[in-house]
Amino acid sequence: MKKQISKYILILLIIICIIMLGILVYMKFFSSLESKEYAKIKEKAEGEIIYLDSSIIELLNKLNNISYSRYDVTIKQINENKSQSNSENKEAQSKEENGNQESGSNSQNNSEITNESESRISKLSQSDSLLNSDYNSIPWEEISFGVETIFTAWPTINIDMKTLNVKDDDITNFTITLDGAAQAIKAKDKNNALINLYNLYVLLPKFLSYFENDEEKLNLYYTKAYVLNAYVSADKESWSEMDANINQAIKSMNTVINTTDIDKKNFDKSYTLLNELKRGISLQDKEIFYLKYKLAMEELEIL
Repeated sequence: MKKQISKYILILLIIICIIMLGILVYMKFFSSLESKEYAKIKEKAEGEIIYLDSSIIELLNKLNNISYSRYDVTIKQINENKSQSNSENKEAQSKEENGNQESGSNSQNNSEITNESESRISKLSQSDSLLNSDYNSIPWEEISFGVETIFTAWPTINIDMKTLNVKDDDITNFTITLDGAAQAIKAKDKNNALINLYNLYVLLPKFLSYFENDEEKLNLYYTKAYVLNAYVSADKESWSEMDANINQAIKSMNTVINTTDIDKKNFDKSYTLLNELKRGISLQDKEIFYLKYKLAMEELEIL
């Protein structure tokens, strides 16, 4: 009898072990699946932060007609008389060639394409100098389109940020600020557009800090945020505030440079340009500042 009870207990223990093993395997598999899914969303979110970074900075730059490109592409109409002459020749040729209607039709289409291509030409021209730029001539249509593009992308980004446990208050703050930026742009209010776009940007490193432990990457975002703060203050020529922000940017860049596992040579130029930007503030010349800002920010964006 005792042997039979022992046998049942042994069988029961084996069954329990099998069940426990099955649970452990399932939990490990489920955990691995969750980990892979989290990694995919994290990678996607990092790409979304990069997109917002470049989009917001581009809009801020457009408010002062600042572009990193040294040249613009323009398209001009040319050879209108030649196009008209070709059209007349084509008509005469069509009258002579009545033998094959289909062939004539193809000839006509080809001639039209040729005329159309000959009537336009693209040309590279130098961009306007920042030292002699009209800062009141703002491309509001381009800026409006840019902010609408962010509106289109934001719902998806919003969901991804929530999945990565970004606080609802920070996400709501971005939504409210984006609305404010749109209203300012619609009203063609440059000052409020600058402020709202900057306030959007400072949320990016905050978002990133929820799921990114790379201090170097975070400090680069903070460095750019300080530079952008100085850039926004330049509109009202708040020189002391600008100087304080560039000092913070230099301090933040120093933190990056002092990280032991990076190649410091890649950051030397950015550090030099930030110090040049600080010296530019001492001149209290807005155009000089914008020129030095453009050079510094362009370098920071490629790090």
